[in-house]
Amino acid sequence: MQDLRNVVDDLLGQLAAARDVPADAELSRIIISSLDQMRFLVGLEERLDVMLDVGDVLPFDLSDRDALLKSVQELLVESGVAL
Repeated sequence: MQDLRNVVDDLLGQLAAARDVPADAELSRIIISSLDQMRFLVGLEERLDVMLDVGDVLPFDLSDRDALLKSVQELLVESGVAL
């Protein structure tokens, strides 16, 4: 599997470009809405070629990039994806 941090950073870069903010901007400037979170989720699924099992609430911790990466890792484990 690709380096997960690179995948997350690439997806954040795409979302940041769509918002016209720097790729290294705070997450609160990149992922503003639940639709942005869905775009991020779909991007993860496409890049990693997996189907992720999410409930009604998207499980991403957007407090900082490390927290986001950790929540992505947890989601992958909960979905049965080997890291």
